[in-house]
Amino acid sequence: MTRNIRPGVRRLFQLSPRTDVQAGADADGELDAFLEERIEYLVGRGMTPGAARAEALARLGAPLHEARTSLRHSASRREARRRVGTMVDELRDDVRFAWRQCMKAPGFTALAVLTLALGIGANTAIFSVVHRLVLAPLPYPEGDRIVMPVQVAAGERDVPLNASAGTGLAAAWLARGHTVAEVAGASERMFAVRADGTMDTIPSAPVTANFLRLLGVRPIFGRGFVRGDELPDGAASVAMISHSLWQQRYGGRSDVLGKTVSVDGIPRTIVGVTPAGLSIPLWRSTPPDIWVPAPLADAASGSTGTMEPGPTVFAWLRPDATPEAASSELQAIASSAPERPGVLPTAENQTPQRFRVMRARDFLGQRERRALQVLFSAVGALLLIACANVANLLLARAWARQHEFAIRGALGASRARIVRQVLTESMMLALAGGLLGVGVAWLSLRLIIALRPPALASLADVRLQTVVLLWTLGVAVATGILFGCVPAILSSAQAPGDALRRETRGGSSGTASRRVRSALIVFEIAASLVLLSGAGLLVRSFAALQAMRLGFEPRGLVYANVLLGMGPFRDQKPQLRAAIIDRLRELPGVTGVAFGVMPGKAFGGPGLETENDPASGQRRLPSVGTVFISPDYFRVARIALLKGRLPDTSIARAPGVTPRGFAFSPEVLVNQEVAHRLWPDGRALGARVRQSNFGRSAGAPAPWSTVVGVVDDTRMPDVHGDRAELQVYSLVPAVLGDVPIVVRTNLPGDEAAPIIKRAIASVHPAIFVRPPLSGDTYLRNGLAPTRFAMALITAFAILALVLAAVGLYGVVAYGVTQRTREIGVRVALGAEPKAVIGLVVGVGLRLAVVGVVLGLAIAMATSRVLRSMLYAISPADPVTLGVTALLVVAVAVLASYVPARRALRIDPAEALRAD
Repeated sequence: MTRNIRPGVRRLFQLSPRTDVQAGADADGELDAFLEERIEYLVGRGMTPGAARAEALARLGAPLHEARTSLRHSASRREARRRVGTMVDELRDDVRFAWRQCMKAPGFTALAVLTLALGIGANTAIFSVVHRLVLAPLPYPEGDRIVMPVQVAAGERDVPLNASAGTGLAAAWLARGHTVAEVAGASERMFAVRADGTMDTIPSAPVTANFLRLLGVRPIFGRGFVRGDELPDGAASVAMISHSLWQQRYGGRSDVLGKTVSVDGIPRTIVGVTPAGLSIPLWRSTPPDIWVPAPLADAASGSTGTMEPGPTVFAWLRPDATPEAASSELQAIASSAPERPGVLPTAENQTPQRFRVMRARDFLGQRERRALQVLFSAVGALLLIACANVANLLLARAWARQHEFAIRGALGASRARIVRQVLTESMMLALAGGLLGVGVAWLSLRLIIALRPPALASLADVRLQTVVLLWTLGVAVATGILFGCVPAILSSAQAPGDALRRETRGGSSGTASRRVRSALIVFEIAASLVLLSGAGLLVRSFAALQAMRLGFEPRGLVYANVLLGMGPFRDQKPQLRAAIIDRLRELPGVTGVAFGVMPGKAFGGPGLETENDPASGQRRLPSVGTVFISPDYFRVARIALLKGRLPDTSIARAPGVTPRGFAFSPEVLVNQEVAHRLWPDGRALGARVRQSNFGRSAGAPAPWSTVVGVVDDTRMPDVHGDRAELQVYSLVPAVLGDVPIVVRTNLPGDEAAPIIKRAIASVHPAIFVRPPLSGDTYLRNGLAPTRFAMALITAFAILALVLAAVGLYGVVAYGVTQRTREIGVRVALGAEPKAVIGLVVGVGLRLAVVGVVLGLAIAMATSRVLRSMLYAISPADPVTLGVTALLVVAVAVLASYVPARRALRIDPAEALRAD
């Protein structure tokens, strides 16, 4: 109709053309009308038609085609502004109407928002964990460019470059490579420090002058190191102190700069204070309290005689470099170098050395990475269940509003307009759920931090960062669209005339709506069964781990690691070790003390080879764990001696220090797994073994040691507990800087640990004692990864089952409402109560059975995902799957029984009268 309106009237009365083409046509018509009227006026004044036309065109101020084009552009811009204004007005109206609709049904709104908040909150919490551990594991600017060059070691974890890497491979990489922009070195040491009148042995870090620059951080007070500080003939010796030491020893005073602190007897001037919590990246050790400058070769070398974590070289990748390219370049430079000081030697019959670079995310263990994948999948399924639940609620509500939608359609509302209105309501629910989900995520993170295993200790500082909140917003918008689309489309699919002719009461919902709602319920039940089956498998695996045979008695056992460091202890280590042992033996309740680590642990050791025997030849193991002990270690730890005897302490050998440890004592013991691998015929006693990669080259062989005993295998209480570690037990060398001690006590381990720590510290004020570890805590730490995954997945699975039950209840209850007349007729005709209950429960039971069958199929297909997280249980365990299926069916029957009982209260007369 508007096509016949005179040009210019649309603009005068703000009537919008339908398209840009119509707007341009109106502009042309308006211009032509102006010219015609002007020409008529001038002709009437006595001008000729030609002169009048020329005068009218001159009044335009531009050629006709330019004026026409300008007017068209103006009309198009005006129309675009009008459309935006109209959209904003309509959106405002939609939001207001959606708000009124939500307030009219507060119960529905609260249930939908709470359901979404649980799904979005759990998803946000797990994404925070993934972001902290995988996406942004280092809290430094561009921390993903910080890498550690390592040597790939066969049979054990990769080994950081050490020794003289500053003048060897690392320096060559920096000089000849194109992927690395900077190389820095850092090491952890235990230094005897006298600060502010107090002496103690504290964690310290010799680092290169550019180390903080590589991390992208600066001291919070004072200055950092400069190049001259690390040179022997440079300025006066300097040091930086940690924020905690600054607060504890100096009270946070500003006059700390310029004060002198003694580090291993060397006076150093304090020049700066490092940020709170600053530590060496990729290490799980205590943050250093003293930072001292050292050249790269010194920072990455220099043994204190301890067995602290190895010295580390760090590199800063160029912006256009990838870790893969950097690894290839490092390998190429290492292969072309005639000498590679600072790396592991290559023994005969071993593969060539391989090198690569690792980012922080690469150090995340396979078990932890798989646990994160499973958790992220679980919360994704939980979010989909929440969406399906809300979609079901919206479908029921949308069908109840068909009369309203039909009237709006009859009054001229388009299908797109109705869809947009329904989507607006769903988006409001989603955003409200997302806002509440932030609170749920915060609470979930507190739970995750409390349950985190020691391997995920870095989660202690996980927070809801900006990127995580943006993720929450994106998830909320996506869920709003996801669960709003189906109800929006179905609600607008009905023709207005059909909806108006349908009676509003007693009618049943459409076939498409019923099928969609049933399909959503089937999906919810299937997804909840998959989560429940995974939780059940983890629960059974956890129970099996608790019953696992460890090979030692952890209860009543306490492990303490004493670090003597250097400084005043250079020549006093044997005397101090003897004094510590004597002091511990005097403690009440202590029944035994010995040198050695907690059973199941071992320092990563060298390869092991047997003496060439004419009958059996020579055998090798690529790597064995080395445990330095005193002879009474097995009695204290209660490890069974299966064959042979204990080593003779009177047979001494000067300890040889290797690039990776110490030489074996003349007599050693091996565990049963080593004996089985090397001497399957059982002739381990009397055999001779040595380290296969003892020296810096194959030309410096290790001395032989005689096997005098075979002891029982010890296992860690984790999912790999069924595979015993390869272990060799050697007498503790005199120069060992660590003093690993195990104590057997009658007191509970957690009570004895602080007593033992105080007793050790009383021997000398500068001794550093790591927090003692009780056997009970050791067991808890070993079970922590499985407990962590089990607790979270179980919580998500229970929540998913509750949501599925609520959704099933809603579907069945709505079905009862729709079948009120039918049920009334049945009751009027004499139907028994159990028949009515069976009729209603049968609907929910059929949906549950279909969902269970589908869920079992999905659980079987995805069972391999949990394989690496399970112990002594098959991922397709029939008992777990069967019990889970029965539980889901029972919950479904219960959810259907409640509306079935309500159906019994239907009055037949009222039901027929309502019809």
